[in-house]
Amino acid sequence: MKRLWSITGGLLGLLALGALVVALALTFGELQREVKPASQAFQSPIETPTQPPYPPPATPTPSSPPATPTVAPPLIPRCTFAAPSVPAEPGPSLDVYQFSEPRVVLTHTSAIGIAGWLADGQQLLITRDIPGANRNSIDVLNIRTSELSTYAEREGNSGKPVWLPAFGAVAYVTLVEEERHEQRISYRPELWISYGNPQQVERLAPDVMGLSLAVEPDGNHLWYFSRSEPDRPQVFDGESRVIQTAPWNVAAWKYPKPDLEWAMRDRSPQFTMAWHPDGTRVVLYSQFWTFLLDVKTNRVCELTLGEYKPEAMDIPPWPLEAQWSPDGRYLAFITTDSLDMPFRRTELTILDMATGERRTLSPGSDIEPGRHFVTDIAWAPNGQMLAVLATVEYRDGTTWEGLYLVEATTGQNKHLLPHIVFPAGDFGWNLAWSPNGDSLAVTCLYGPLCLIEVTWP
Repeated sequence: MKRLWSITGGLLGLLALGALVVALALTFGELQREVKPASQAFQSPIETPTQPPYPPPATPTPSSPPATPTVAPPLIPRCTFAAPSVPAEPGPSLDVYQFSEPRVVLTHTSAIGIAGWLADGQQLLITRDIPGANRNSIDVLNIRTSELSTYAEREGNSGKPVWLPAFGAVAYVTLVEEERHEQRISYRPELWISYGNPQQVERLAPDVMGLSLAVEPDGNHLWYFSRSEPDRPQVFDGESRVIQTAPWNVAAWKYPKPDLEWAMRDRSPQFTMAWHPDGTRVVLYSQFWTFLLDVKTNRVCELTLGEYKPEAMDIPPWPLEAQWSPDGRYLAFITTDSLDMPFRRTELTILDMATGERRTLSPGSDIEPGRHFVTDIAWAPNGQMLAVLATVEYRDGTTWEGLYLVEATTGQNKHLLPHIVFPAGDFGWNLAWSPNGDSLAVTCLYGPLCLIEVTWP
């Protein structure tokens, strides 16, 4: 009996012990569900409506964490071309063009800059540096009568003045003193206009980027960029005399380029404009982007001026200057692949805007291996030939230029007047082909302004 009680008591003890273990297990399980691991404590529940549902078990888990969502600007498409299979006919032979010896038409005690021809082919818009001062005069020279008309004087050399043919006026940028701190003086560039009397000039805008002036082909609208809105072009209507902000925002076109992040950091390249002769398109170019805008449709695309070879160049080729051919078939650029001055090289790039064919060349000589320079270009009025100034010699610390004729379609070129060298000046200030085609204006050795007569059948 005792043995039976003893067995019964043992069984009861085991049952009690089992119940205790089960109770402890259930309690510990509840504690586990209530106290989450630290790595999960702040996760949103699956049902949170602002989060997407988790994928079903069959969906593979990404190996890398998802990227932080950002609002990326739209990528601008590369430009396409309407007739890639219809090449242009080559121009006439280079040998049919005849160029005379340079003839001096104006001398000056300091530098002369060539801004461009007026439409009549008889007058040149030029600048003349004032000796001993950071000033220059803006003049119109009649090459037939030698009459020189001064339109304005300006402080500094903030880009080329431009001619507004609809009003017979010159627009230009001058520097105006802004602040004076002890021995340091700061200036701001202002936009002014002159109708021919240097004593009666008019300020158009107190805020402008000096290298950005461009006249629309109608001769009435002047375009520029301001320092306060560097991505929104401003346009002055000469008839209404009103300045408005253009509907385009270049900031919406710019996009990051991963290969150039190191170069683009802390840089804000200034845009410059060049209008198609019929006014339907405009190219806007800077150090990292070259955009082509159709002003009727507001469609924009990006032009490529060369392939990027990181081992051979700083950055992809970019334009220092752009000029449309008079017939609008070609765009000619002075390009460089250097990030900063002094440039390692500059070249001529010709882009056929009908086929997309691109040709890059430097007709001059290498002053060192891989170092050559194109410094100025000017289209013939037939749109088939370009006059080009390119470096031919580097001697005693001075660069000397040669004059070349380049055929746009083939890139064939010819050294003109090889016994004559020309001084290297500022890019784009030393050469201009007259609208009627019979004269080249060029700055000659030691500074005078010269004319070269041109004839062809």
